[in-house]
Amino acid sequence: MPIRPHIPLHDVDMLSAVFEELLEDHQILRASAVAERTLTRLIFNYDLGIRDPALLKILTVPFLRQRLSGTH
Repeated sequence: MPIRPHIPLHDVDMLSAVFEELLEDHQILRASAVAERTLTRLIFNYDLGIRDPALLKILTVPFLRQRLSGTH
């Protein structure tokens, strides 16, 4: 497994806030497979270099709509 560079604390706080907003906006239980996949997608977008919270949220929403509707 490749070693990932650390995420700065201010970015951890930002990612946490975006994740919490996504959970609330889409009524997702924190302890669910959908929440886990949402966080994975959020971090994937962050790893692509996206640091704007609004853009991270927007780019995660299409993924959520697919998962919540059962389509892939």
